[in-house]
Amino acid sequence: MNANLADDALYRIDMMQVSASDDPSPCLGLGLAAAPPFDAGAREALKRIARQHEPVPPGSRLHEAGEPFTAIHAVRSGAVKTVRRDASGEERIVAFHLPGEFFGLSAIADGHYATSAVTLTTTAVCSLPGQHLFRLACEHAGLQRQLMRLLSGAIRTEQGQYAALAGHNAEVRLAFVLDQLRARMNHPAHAGATLRLPMTRAELGSSVGLAAETTSRLFHRFTDRGLIEARGRRITFLDPLALHHLGAPASAAEASAAAARAADHLPVVDSTCS
Repeated sequence: MNANLADDALYRIDMMQVSASDDPSPCLGLGLAAAPPFDAGAREALKRIARQHEPVPPGSRLHEAGEPFTAIHAVRSGAVKTVRRDASGEERIVAFHLPGEFFGLSAIADGHYATSAVTLTTTAVCSLPGQHLFRLACEHAGLQRQLMRLLSGAIRTEQGQYAALAGHNAEVRLAFVLDQLRARMNHPAHAGATLRLPMTRAELGSSVGLAAETTSRLFHRFTDRGLIEARGRRITFLDPLALHHLGAPASAAEASAAAARAADHLPVVDSTCS
């Protein structure tokens, strides 16, 4: 069942709007956990336009590739994968989005969503309608700066991911994505730390270009080498430092690409501000 968050008639799977004060929402600070760098007027304006949506079940499709852009979205709880169909028609995972992270940002420039967004677990999201957000960004310089940081961060992340995968073998790729996921889920980097994957192992491997069979073999190999212990989706990091070192070449490539992109300048959010 398709739940298109971009549509004002979007509540076709009971994604009812709820009060912005009902729970913390990344949309109210444009992704900043601490006090956002814009004034109270901008914060109140964001509250008025932000849409908070009730949780939906795993497998709910939030928007489809090719649909016109109308809003950016952020994960309040749960997890989302963005996917794109390849030449054979198979869906390939582009990225995972965890609580506090935005998705759909590239559609601002393209005018349409380049990927489809699908929930991995029971997930609640919020959304900021594009035209309303752009108008507010024109009126509040601090809000515009934070929106630019979000856009720049999304570009750096995408380019960094490509750099992390290029030229590295399967072991390095899987070690990189496991270490990265542990950090993004705010789990400590000490032996014995355990997390539960919001995605399947096959989906995790797919996100770094690995076939399901290859991913399965590598999980067994990492277990035999004492790097991790894996039971279903529950992963215990037995030697997180060794795992980090194994994925270090990909991490270094990602960091280098991000640093190069940080030197670039993005255009203003909306040329109609003047």
